[in-house]
Amino acid sequence: MGILDEVKKYYANRWVIKHPRMILRVLRGFFRAMVLKKNTLRIVELFPTFRCQLSCDMCSIAKYDPDQGNVLSLDEYRALAKESARMGAFVMTVLGGEPLLYKELPELIRIFKREGFYTSIVTNGLLLTQERLVALKSAGLDCIFMSLESMNEQVNDRIRGKGVFQKVMQGIDLVKDSGILLGISAVMTPDRMEDAIEVIQYCHDRGINSSGGQIAMVGAAEHSEILSPEQQRHVRELLKKYPRLTYDWVFSYFFKQRCPAGKEKIGISSFGDIFGCSYNPLSFGSIRQEPLEEIWQRMQKFTQFSNDFPGCITAENPHYINHYLAPINAANKYPMHFSQHPNINPENHPELFE
Repeated sequence: MGILDEVKKYYANRWVIKHPRMILRVLRGFFRAMVLKKNTLRIVELFPTFRCQLSCDMCSIAKYDPDQGNVLSLDEYRALAKESARMGAFVMTVLGGEPLLYKELPELIRIFKREGFYTSIVTNGLLLTQERLVALKSAGLDCIFMSLESMNEQVNDRIRGKGVFQKVMQGIDLVKDSGILLGISAVMTPDRMEDAIEVIQYCHDRGINSSGGQIAMVGAAEHSEILSPEQQRHVRELLKKYPRLTYDWVFSYFFKQRCPAGKEKIGISSFGDIFGCSYNPLSFGSIRQEPLEEIWQRMQKFTQFSNDFPGCITAENPHYINHYLAPINAANKYPMHFSQHPNINPENHPELFE
């Protein structure tokens, strides 16, 4: 995608920018990128629970332990919202696990809304009801993305679980009626690209936003195959064809496609670990031990992040997959602290041990 394509994509997704505080943060991010050549945090992904009712075969968080210890308190989330807002972030997405299993979800949304964030969740839709939607909208939720893998009910339910397709279809109508912005997510896999494309077309025909990602060899999918180079090129053609189709690596303050992990986006586990995203379970520290900004500064120094891979580094970069993801997958559970990684040490990654 060229600059013109990037501009069109940004314009088609301008719905994210809703309030003056967001506009100021976005302008600051572009100024820091285009003038100062510096990164600015843009997206905070939260994982307040790793519990889920489903066991999907491409689940990226399957090796996180939901019983690891004490989860972050609401006071810790309040401090996190203030600090990440100060760093420039303006988008907060709640992932999981299943976000609707987290009992404090409405208050979590309120916390980030008070700090001027655009708030969204990604859900399997099983617990979505009109009453829940009223509560979430009242809390300030802006957007709901629902997971759907195929427009064929049998195919979708074989992947995600019996009855899920109908629950998502019902949820689509409920979200539309609620006034909350609706999006649908589908995961691209080598053997099911057409299924994902049909979901994208369904969204396009109805003016619904679509997202998701490419399969990564992580979690329950650690032994899966990634998209071929030809399929990866096809994904980029789809991004040109469908204005409302977005992936995390499409947007950047630098007006170029690049993996945002550790630079413009971070993930935060329910226990305070900081990592690039759900596909990238390499921890760079804990907010219970260090300030968020110090951890973020460390992440930016990591050569694999600072090299600006032009796509999803965990789903498309063979070197990263083999040298960094594979050793993490060999461990019993996620995440792995960078200092415990067999291929990260003071000799080959001095930037992380300064």
